[in-house]
Amino acid sequence: MYHATRIELKKLPSVANHTVRSAFSRNTNTRNPELPNMDAVIYGHVPSKKNVKDYAGLCGFDTKSDVLPITYPHTVAFKLHMELMLHRTFPLGIMGMVHVTNKITQHRAIKVGEAIDVRAFFAGANRTHKGLEVSLRTEIRIGMDLVWEGLSTYLALLPSKGIEKKEAAKVLPENPEFTENETWTLPSNLGLKYGPVAGDPNPIHWGVIAAKAFGFKRHLAHGMWTKGRAAATAHKLLGSEAAEIYVEFKRPIFLPAKIEMHSGKAEGQVDFEVAATRNDDIHLAGYIKAL
Repeated sequence: MYHATRIELKKLPSVANHTVRSAFSRNTNTRNPELPNMDAVIYGHVPSKKNVKDYAGLCGFDTKSDVLPITYPHTVAFKLHMELMLHRTFPLGIMGMVHVTNKITQHRAIKVGEAIDVRAFFAGANRTHKGLEVSLRTEIRIGMDLVWEGLSTYLALLPSKGIEKKEAAKVLPENPEFTENETWTLPSNLGLKYGPVAGDPNPIHWGVIAAKAFGFKRHLAHGMWTKGRAAATAHKLLGSEAAEIYVEFKRPIFLPAKIEMHSGKAEGQVDFEVAATRNDDIHLAGYIKAL
């Protein structure tokens, strides 16, 4: 696909860079927002071994593995997403946008130390009764081979007057069978630890005061941390490096928290959900299947 504007990065921007720029991003056209025709790329990027190890440790992956965790490339992709959404032609303010779904397809494992070419671009928008859902696609290649793909959808809250509420298309199994359970205890400072490692500067994860400024009662765990932590268990249970993993972010996890992961494997697929221990609230639901 041809894109009129290309952002080519020589290195990934720092979290501080994105934090400052995000603070000044504002809505410019909420009545009829149109996504710019553009993409962002970085060639020959080699993820830092320390960053990979820190990520693996925070999400529960093997810190001694010689391949990247299946969800780790999203940390690189997300910085390209930020560049696209912080561009002056993007019509929405980035602060307060919420990640609603994420799909990753890993065609083969990426070895630690391998150089990757990463490209991200807008893949469409959908107006709902809650606001505008913006989708970004990421492609990662090594040489000519497509090794990893991602599709992330973010929600920008906008006035809903006149927008009909519709049921979303169902992607997840309706009645998955869970046979495995594990409990996670999440500390209050999880967001402060994960944010710098994953390159996510959103202040709703920092602490109570910052989160309240955006309308939340307390600070939240990163949705992609929850997916990463679930993937660490589910991908190991699946037993296939080539895999597709899809999640829907249902309810925020307010920190600190004690939550449970339920999972079950059948016919080359592991279904899972992350739920509150004190009630039936589902925070995240998804599947991972072998390719």
